Amino acid sequence: MNIFTITEKQNSMSNREGYVFTGNLTQAKRHATRNQVFHGTFLVIEENDIVVAYKNRNEKNWNNA
Repeated sequence: MNIFTITEKQNSMSNREGYVFTGNLTQAKRHATRNQVFHGTFLVIEENDIVVAYKNRNEKNWNNA
């Protein structure tokens, strides 16, 4: 089990506080997508303050960093 920080941002350069998720990366991606509050936002998943995956605005697929 890994500890991830999931953040929903207005764009890639904005700074918002994220929340902690425990599980594997696939579960974290699924959880972030299902719990996305705003349409067209930038989702970021970090592990130990290092970006491991992100999802750009209006894209369906995740990008691994």
